[in-house]
Amino acid sequence: MPGTGYRVVVPYKDSVSCGDSSNNDNKRVCSHVMPFFLDLQLSYGLDPRVDLIVDLRFALQRDPAPGAGHEFALAPGFRYWLDQGVALKFYATGQLIYDYTNYLYVSKGDFAIRNADGVMYDAIKNLGFFFQVGWTMGFVRWFRMEFDAGLGVQLRFP
Repeated sequence: MPGTGYRVVVPYKDSVSCGDSSNNDNKRVCSHVMPFFLDLQLSYGLDPRVDLIVDLRFALQRDPAPGAGHEFALAPGFRYWLDQGVALKFYATGQLIYDYTNYLYVSKGDFAIRNADGVMYDAIKNLGFFFQVGWTMGFVRWFRMEFDAGLGVQLRFP
């Protein structure tokens, strides 16, 4: 699923540059557009309403924070289907995230929680198209809130 979003970062220490869109390194709260990303997801249906999921997020652009690389995150969790057996269905996810993005001034790893809500249309049994919006809250390297959206395709195998 390709997507993008918006990020707000609050460093735990003063004078930590977190990549504000104004390029002012002295700001206490930073905000900027998230780099364009690609999410790849593996899922396994535990039940008709519950899937076990693992997302891999690859940023296709550099993070705007000084010295940052491209985002890479691993997000295992669950997806709950509100409807089943219909072509147009809604879902919600709950995930734990480990973010491996390397930043210059803070720790390399970050833990976060994530929720994404979406709607999927099944064109045929093994092919679905979906739209989702999500939010993420990170806690370790700094406090961050991210809001994102994306469009995707799901291929299912028996």
